[in-house]
Amino acid sequence: MKSFKAYFKKEITEAIRTYKYLVLFFGFIFWPAMLGPMMLKLLPLILKNYMPAETMQLFSDFTRDYAFQSFLSDSFQFMLAFMAFVLMGLLANEVRLKRLVFPYSRGADPEGVVLAKYIHYAITVSLFILIAFFIDYLYVDRFFTGGILSLKILFESSLLYILYFCTLLSILLYLSSLFRRGLAAGFTVLILGFSLSIFNQFDTIKAYFPNYLILKAADIGHVFDSSLIPAIIISFCLIILFVFLSVLRMKKIDVA
Repeated sequence: MKSFKAYFKKEITEAIRTYKYLVLFFGFIFWPAMLGPMMLKLLPLILKNYMPAETMQLFSDFTRDYAFQSFLSDSFQFMLAFMAFVLMGLLANEVRLKRLVFPYSRGADPEGVVLAKYIHYAITVSLFILIAFFIDYLYVDRFFTGGILSLKILFESSLLYILYFCTLLSILLYLSSLFRRGLAAGFTVLILGFSLSIFNQFDTIKAYFPNYLILKAADIGHVFDSSLIPAIIISFCLIILFVFLSVLRMKKIDVA
């Protein structure tokens, strides 16, 4: 417990010192949630002198639902890329820079170190996702009309995004313990996040992959249903598995 508290405080201090919160803010909130709806609103004005009237009519039909789904698509890409490369060195940097030598010599336990890192950034990612979704809702509700988008739909979609990115975070944490260079972990998670979307094309198996959470988050009006149960259970199991594997890895690794 002492190791957990000490490393949890350390992660907060280090995230502030290295501007990780600021970078994650830009990737999770500013670009997809704030800039995205404004650009979608301004797009017809920018293109009106270059596009035929028939094509411009398509832009005038944008609804709140379409704007929100556009945000979901953008946020998936931005959040995935920023999380992968900002947090890729969670454990790799600790080992490579020999930051664990002194804590381990003073009795710090790997469980506390791994749990502190995971829980700290799981909370950070979850809060940033919630903030991004609610900010986007304010912009979308102001700039667009029509559709069935509501705060209930918004909250349900945000919960699925939170679970998905917490699952990827646990995988990133484990990969970061395997590689001496965090870049390898970042690229692997990035490729994994995009490639798993391929399984959404197969109706018989798509509900058994975490990416199904992203697919259902964009299903306006039918976000929560019984088809989510396998993906939710599997996602929680993956989180437990990869955090556990990270602890085992950190017990065996040579930190000197």
